This record gives sequence, structure tokens and C-alpha cells, in this order.
Amino acid sequence: MNHHELVDVAAIRLGGLLTREEKLFERSVDAPALVDVAPDAEVTVENATAAGQHAVDVETPLGTFEAAYMPWQWRGPAYPTVVYHHGSGEHPFEFGRFASSSFHGLFVGHEADLPINIVGVRAPFHDRSSTEYARALGDLGNFVGMCASSAALFEAIRADLADRSEAPVVLAGVSLGGFAANLHRACFGTADRYVPLLAGAAFGELFVSSVYRHLVAESALRRPDRLRDVLDFTDEFRAVEADDCAPLLARYDRIVEYDVQRSCYEGFPVAVLEKGHVTGALAADAVRAYLLEAVRDAESPA
Repeated sequence: MNHHELVDVAAIRLGGLLTREEKLFERSVDAPALVDVAPDAEVTVENATAAGQHAVDVETPLGTFEAAYMPWQWRGPAYPTVVYHHGSGEHPFEFGRFASSSFHGLFVGHEADLPINIVGVRAPFHDRSSTEYARALGDLGNFVGMCASSAALFEAIRADLADRSEAPVVLAGVSLGGFAANLHRACFGTADRYVPLLAGAAFGELFVSSVYRHLVAESALRRPDRLRDVLDFTDEFRAVEADDCAPLLARYDRIVEYDVQRSCYEGFPVAVLEKGHVTGALAADAVRAYLLEAVRDAESPA
């Protein structure tokens, strides 16, 4: 095990300590399939270019979930727009001295060098503590509702931007955010380009076989096929024929495992970081460069 893998394992162990006795899906694994919930989730975005943080209610078959979006940089309708979704457990709209979110690392302080519009997305439950977040996800239904809400918010922002701009709209995200982007592709497929970073479509497998399983309740782990049936969407993702996805994986990732998720991208070239999940997410310069390259490709498709 190299140091990239060791960092991933240590991060999960620390996460378990921070959430104490709160385990994922310990209360219930009773939930409909994610791909059945996401298309029926609805949310209204009035203006995806208006400055400030905007909280929205997403109506889903599993109830109402509060999410948020925030236009960070708007250069104008002639520029492509990146709609970016954070990773699990991040607080993307905190910008204080000790801010450490992937949104902050990729975009804050680099605006002058980024010829793009930027809109950030915050998933439900990501405005609270780690323990409160884990407690909310004790119910698989809440996790499904959270992910479906992110996909629906992606779609509402994209639709609003389509009325305000002729330039491409690129949906991107790291880890949880990358899965949300891929879920949007599987269920809506309306963006010009998708850039899933350290993510795939075998979502249930992450909780069953990766090091992340140590955060999952034993009662849920005893039903691995249930988690796969509810959360995986590889078949739906592969069924989309558009050449519109630019995935980035990390070779030594112990959370979003390379060999598992690589198979989701049949037919697509997959860029590879020689890092793990945590060290890959922290490689902001490399990830930023990759994202900008994908945006340029969206502007001038082959």
C-alpha cells in the first residue's frame, strides 16, 4: 500500500471518529432506486447568474430537501459556464481563513485566470456538522433524496442558463459531485459536457467494497445487493450514446476505486491521476487544468 492509499484509509478512519457512533444507513435501507427518483425531482431556479447564495427546496418522491446554489463568477453569456458540485461532507460556501473545500481550492483566488462563468451547487445536509450529516444519512432514503436533489438542481440551473447564454454548460464535480454529474447524464442528459472527477456510476459498490464500507452500518453491509440495486446506475449511464463525458480517476484511489469505476466509462478515454482519492482531490492545479481542457473541448467539439 503506497502513501496515497494510506491517506485514503486514514481519512476514512478519521471520518469514523468524527461521526462517532453514527453509521451510514443504520436506520433503514428501504428506498427506491436512485435513477427512479432523480427524474421526478423538481426545483425552481429563478436566475442562475444573480450574485449571492440562494437556498432552494427540491421536491422529490421522498420528500422536500433543501439545497443551494451560488453564482461565483459571471463573465457574460459569451463564456462557457461550469456548474460545480462539491464532495461529500464539504461546506462549499464557506470562504474563511481555514476554508478547505474543493470549490475553494479550484476557483477562489484563481478567477482572473479562469475564462469561464462559475456556479457552485450545495447538496442537502451540507450546511451542518459532520455528525449531523452522518445522522441524516442513517436512512438510505435521505441519501437517495440528497443525490436526486443535486441532479435536479443541476438540471434547473442548466435550463435557466440555456435561456441566458449560447455558450456550453459543463456539469462537473468531485467525488459525490462527480456521481451527481453522472446521475444527471443518466437521467437528464441535457448538458453540453460532463466532467466527473474521482467518480463513476457504480455508486452502491463504493459503500460495499471500498474502504468507505467502514463508515456503513453492519446491518446495511449484510445487504450488499440492496445497496447496489438502489444506488448503482451504470446501465443507465452507459445507455446514453452522446460523446459528452470527460472522466478523471485516480489510480490509487481506495474510495472511488479505479478498477471498479473505470468499467463504467466504456467507450470514453479516462484521464488518470497517479494519486489516491484524497491526494487527487487536493491536487487542485492538476484538476483545474483538466477541467479547463474539458471546457475548451466543449466549446470546440470534434
